[in-house]
Amino acid sequence: MQVHSTLGKGSTFWIEVPLIGFNRERNIGFIDRTNPADKKPRRGLVFVIDDEAIIVRGLRLILEGWGYDVLSASEEAEALDLLARQNRPPDIIVADYRLRGGRTGLDAIRHIRDLFGHRPIPCILITGDTAPERLREAESSGYRLLHKPVEPAQLHEVLATYLGDG
Repeated sequence: MQVHSTLGKGSTFWIEVPLIGFNRERNIGFIDRTNPADKKPRRGLVFVIDDEAIIVRGLRLILEGWGYDVLSASEEAEALDLLARQNRPPDIIVADYRLRGGRTGLDAIRHIRDLFGHRPIPCILITGDTAPERLREAESSGYRLLHKPVEPAQLHEVLATYLGDG
């Protein structure tokens, strides 16, 4: 441990720790202690579309923690471009009701389904909007509607209902 001080300017403290016995392969294995044979198969592909990066990151962490593969986009055009390059449609879509440029999750869902031959992909709409006309429109879509902030337990229950896993 060392310190360096300069009168009137402040101090810098640091600790030097020797790297003994470093082995890249062993240390990488240490970070991920799970045995590949013990890993559970992935549960399906969830496509998330939301224009708030923090929401996308949060959903990605939760969904991947539950064993889902996750693709995401922040707007409809990006979603369509990304999904057009995939070799399979998503198993479920989680879309924010309000997107940039006056677009809605309903628009994105319709176009994603069109991209995959009008396949009936299950969808969940999420919204923080409280305007009565917006809520009526979202509810009349027939998709499951969840209100922000979305409770993980509620999201897990809806996913299990649609995808048949718990």
